[in-house]
This record gives sequence, structure tokens and C-alpha cells, in this order.
Amino acid sequence: MSKPTSNPGGRSSQPSSRPRSGSPAAGGVTIDPIRIIRQHVFGLLISFLIGVGLGTGAYFSLLVYSPQYSSEIIFEIRPGLSDATEIGTRDSIDTKAVDRIAKTQTKFIVERDVLETAILDPNVRGTQWLTMNFIDPISNQPMVENAVDDLQTTLSTPIYKDTNLFSLKWSAAKPADVPKVLDAIARTYGSKLKRLDERQFSDNESLFEDQLRRTRHALQDLRDEIQGFIVSKGITTLDDPRFSQTASEVNNLTQSMTAARNDLTSAESQYMQTAAKLEGTVEPTSDDVVEAENDPSVQSQIRVLETYRAEERSLRERFHATSNQILQIEASIRGTQQQIEAKTDELLKRNLNARLRQWSSEINRLKSLVERIETDLEEKDARMRALASDASLFESYVSQRDLLERQRDEHLQLMNSVNLMKLRADASRVRQVTTAEMPRFVSFPKPEIVVPLAVVLCMGCYLAYIFLRALTDQRIHTPSDLLVVPGTRLLGVIPDTEDDPTMPDAPELIQKHHPDSVMAESCRQAWNAIRRSMSRQGHGSLMLASGMPGSGTTTVLSNLALSAAAGGLKVVVVDANFRKPNVNSIFDLEDDGKLGLGDLLGGSTEFDQAITSSNGIDVIGPGTPASRVYERFNDASFSSVMAELRSRYDCILIDTAPAVAAGDAMILANRVDSVCLVVQAGQEQRGLIARLVGQFGDTQADMLGVILNRPRQTAGGYFKKNYRLMAKYTEIED
Repeated sequence: MSKPTSNPGGRSSQPSSRPRSGSPAAGGVTIDPIRIIRQHVFGLLISFLIGVGLGTGAYFSLLVYSPQYSSEIIFEIRPGLSDATEIGTRDSIDTKAVDRIAKTQTKFIVERDVLETAILDPNVRGTQWLTMNFIDPISNQPMVENAVDDLQTTLSTPIYKDTNLFSLKWSAAKPADVPKVLDAIARTYGSKLKRLDERQFSDNESLFEDQLRRTRHALQDLRDEIQGFIVSKGITTLDDPRFSQTASEVNNLTQSMTAARNDLTSAESQYMQTAAKLEGTVEPTSDDVVEAENDPSVQSQIRVLETYRAEERSLRERFHATSNQILQIEASIRGTQQQIEAKTDELLKRNLNARLRQWSSEINRLKSLVERIETDLEEKDARMRALASDASLFESYVSQRDLLERQRDEHLQLMNSVNLMKLRADASRVRQVTTAEMPRFVSFPKPEIVVPLAVVLCMGCYLAYIFLRALTDQRIHTPSDLLVVPGTRLLGVIPDTEDDPTMPDAPELIQKHHPDSVMAESCRQAWNAIRRSMSRQGHGSLMLASGMPGSGTTTVLSNLALSAAAGGLKVVVVDANFRKPNVNSIFDLEDDGKLGLGDLLGGSTEFDQAITSSNGIDVIGPGTPASRVYERFNDASFSSVMAELRSRYDCILIDTAPAVAAGDAMILANRVDSVCLVVQAGQEQRGLIARLVGQFGDTQADMLGVILNRPRQTAGGYFKKNYRLMAKYTEIED
């Protein structure tokens, strides 16, 4: 249906809101694990009890038909004779070595040759384990290969952490069989270790003897070489006085060289500075000027100058400044000053030239000194290197000799250790600490294992079931389920009367009969949210729609109408559900023959005749059965009726048939201002709600949102604590 371009019935020209974009897909899945578990506490308890029962039954069944008895033999890892480097360290062994040896020995103890020998032991031949399972009925001989395979599967060799211990464990149905089999394996294993140790002792003894012989020969050859070197070089000790004396001379020459070079640098610097003063590139210092001025010839002229100045002062006291006597004396002063300056310059140059010659002579002397020291230093350094080479070679000889002597001593110690260990009874790397005891208690089954395992399996299966069901369930149960539906806005949650702690009689007109109930308060909150949205858009009419029958639309509408009337609004309720009208019955009005909406649309009655007041609210029923023509929802008569209602009332609430059962709701959505969708919890699918929200969004009505009706109240049910708090607060206020 195309939207009309005009605004029929005086509807607001405000633009309709559309479904929000960017919302999750309607088919998305959101679950709250905590809520699901709380809702199924009773089921989890039942599964727990079932698991306990099954575990207990399994335990006693296994105890009767398949008991197992276990025992073990403990072995100690000792610092034995593994290789030559370990001899002499029998009192300690590091953790890594223990772990390595333990892993090796646990492999040895379950090798096929050990187990085969143990199976042929006479004590093992008489065990029930062997006779009942591994005796050939024809030859009456043990099936050794099969028995070995069984032992390799059932034997365990745990290593005890942070100790030098490992064990051999085995289980059997008959307690007497366990120690017999374990002891036979331990004896066979011990015999094998003894043979291996004896062979290892022999191999090591031969190895150490050969090493000792070769070390002694090498030591003697080195001693002969050292003696020849001493004779040829004259070196008898590492502290040769020739080396220390030469080193001292080299050190003294080095210090002298450093001092001479420093003096030469200073002299060259003074020479260059003096030359710069003569050339005029550098101003003479005050000391240079004072030295020239102190010359006797300059001093005599300075005294003459002072005499002239004294005479000038005397004349100025007697004569005018322009007198001939004063002019003459001033001329004499100027002449004397010029003579002094000329003489001073002459003496300054003479002094600088003398100083330049002096520094030149000093530089030549220092250069000669440096050359002599360099020559001596080269000679001493060459001698030092020769002595150092001889000393280094001699030191190398001594180090080699010391090393060979230590190796000789170590080999002797190893030989003595081998001989000592051959005489000791505990020379073996592994020692048996305990023997296998007759088991007195069943090792399997264990109730602390079987029963918890059964409980875990039962509860795990039940949890898997409820979570799988929650993941595949597309129905709306809680407000959180609406979050995955695009374009939805939650306007309110209306609890069931059974979940209301105040225990109202019935949901219909609960605002009147039980105004302090939780359900009544929830309806008021929902109306407040709806009213705010309608006020922002300037809307006066609201249609309540549902997807499926039985959603409680009429009940919710009646309570919203009471809330609106209580707020001072003039309200009219219009029953547009021509299929199964229910408004009249809720408001205790007669239905049969009562004029209503159908009659108004057909023009067979007036408004005043079709309107009935009940509980402070005007109600327009569906009309007489003959007048209920669905097609009139889409013609101009309905727009006229809506225009008249808008002129008379502040709020128009319209009830309609479920959208899935009839198309009336979609037609009416183009004739009203706002639409609110009522969803029955646990009944309607997410996909249906998404489709309805989209369809209503495509109409001229403003899709305000969704009211969730009657969510299931379970252990951990939605808003359970809120309901109790609301009820408790009402009691306190009363």
C-alpha cells in the first residue's frame, strides 16, 4: 500500500521514526550464562543427584567385578660410576642429573629383556595373573610376548619430584600376585644393573690406566724441554732481575721523554708568540713595555719630562696660558715625550729579538734531547721485548708442567676411586629401598574418583543440553533477547500476576483494582515511556499490535488507558479487533448488539451512541457483528472517525487483531500516529518481531518500541529482585 501524500484525519506532520541502523541481526544469538544457570538450579541439582547415584552404582559394580590391588617398589638414585668425571663426587648429585638418570632407569626397568626374564621366574609362573591370561592351552607354556606387552602397558614408573627416588608400580585383580611380579622384575633389573656396573668398572679402569701412562710420558718430555731452555737462555725464574731492571729503565726514559716533549712544546709556543709581537700581529704585553721603560736611558728622559711638567705648573700660576714661556715649555714637553716613545719602541724591539734568539736556542737543545731519549728508548724497548718473549715462553712451560702434574694426580685419584668402589657393596648407581608389600586395600575403584567423575559427566551433559537449547531457541524470553532484534526499543516489562509479590487477582484493569501492585507500577512506567515519545512527536493516537494471538495486547491496552486517564488525559479506547474483540468484556460492557466502531465506519450511528463510559474511560467497541467490515479500515470513513476522535480526546488507544492472523494492523498503522508492539515472552520468535518492526517502520505511524509481556519468572528470573523491591517499597509507604 502506498502512503498518502496528505495527512488524513488531522494527523501530526512530524516525521515518523524509523528502525535504528547498525543493530544486530534478528537471528543473532545472545545468552546470559549466569541467568541460564540460575534458571536451571533445580535441574542441576537433579543431575547432581543422578550423578551421585550413577557414580555410587558404578563404584560398587567395579568393586565387585573388577577390583584392582596395587603395590610398589621404591628405588634410590645414587651418585654412581657413570663416567670418569663423576668419580670422587659420590656424596652429591644435581637435580638435572637425577632427573636424567631417573628417566633412563625407568626405561631400563621395563625393557623387554628384563620383563621376559621376570615372567619366567618360578614365583611368577604360579600367579593367577599369568595362568588365567597368558598360558597357552595347547603347550601349557607362558605366552611371554603377550605377557610382556601387558606389563609394559600396566606398569608405571613415577619419578618423585625434588627427591632421588623413583618407583615401580603395578596392579592386579589378586593381591598375592602383585608382590610376586614386582619382586621378580626388581631382581631381574638389579642383576642387569650389577652386570652393567661390573663392565663399566672394568672399562673405566683400563681407560684411567692408559690416561695415567700417557700423562706421565708427556710430563717427563716437558721437564726435559724446560731444562734445555734454562741452559740456553739463562732463565731460572719468572722474576728475572734483568727484566725488572730493563723495565725500570724504560719507565724512566718514558718519563724523561714526556717531560722533554712538554718543554719543547712550551718553548715553541713562546717562540711563536715573541715572533708575532715583533711582526705586530700581537700586541706586546704590559710586562714587555715595563721592561723597556725601565732602561736607564728611558728613565733619564722621564725625569727630564717630569722637570718640564713641574716648570709648566709653576708658569701657569704666574702667566697667562698663551704666554711665550708656557708655549715654549709645552713644546719641550712634547719633544721629550716623543723621544721617550721612540726610545721605548727601540728598546722593546731589541728585547724581543734577544728573547727570540734565546727561545730558538732552547728549542734546538730540547730537540736534540728528545732524539737522544728516543734512541735510548728504542734500544731498551727491543731488549725488553726479547726478555718478555723468553719470560712468556718460560711461563708457558711452567703452566704446562703444572697442568700435567694436576692431570697425573687426578688420574691417580680416579684409579684409587675405581679400586675402592670395586670393593664397596653399594657401588651401584640405583639401590632398591623397599620391597613390594601385599596390598590390603583396593586401589581401584576409588569412590572419591568414580563418584565425582560421574557427577561431572551428568552435570556437564545437562549444562551442554541447556546451553545448546538456549543457543538454538529463537524465542523472546527476556529484554536482553530484544537487543538482537534491529530497530527495537524496550518500552516496558509487564510481569505475570503469578510473579507479582503483591498477588493481584487478575491483570485486567489492575490499575483500578490493585493500583499498588508491581504489575500496575510496571504499566505506569511503560505508559510514561510511551507518553514521552508521543509528546515529542505531537502524537495523540496509539495502536497496540501483536504478532501472535494471546500476547495480552488488550490487557496491556486497558491498563495503559487507566494510567493515561489517571494522568488527567481524556482517553478513548477503540476496539478495532473485528475478529475476536475483547475490549467490551474487559471493561464489563455488553457486547452483543452494542453499537461501536463498525457502525461508525458504516455511517449507521452517531458518536455519542457508539461511546460508552467505564471506569472513567470512554470505550468504543467493535460494533454490531454485521457492521464489522474489515475493508473499511482502508477507506476515508476511518480517517473521518480518527479526525473526530482527535478533536474530542487527548489520547486515542486502539486495539487490533494479531498481525500474523490478520492484515488489519498494517492497514491501521497508516491511519494512526504511533504503534507499540506487545510481545508475549516465550511465545514469539525473534525473526517474527524483526519482520513486524520492519513492516511497521515502513508505515506512516511512528514505531515507538516494544512492551515485553509476562516474562517467565524462574530461579534467577528477570527483574525478580526489582519486583520484590517495588512490592516492599509499596508496603512501607502504606
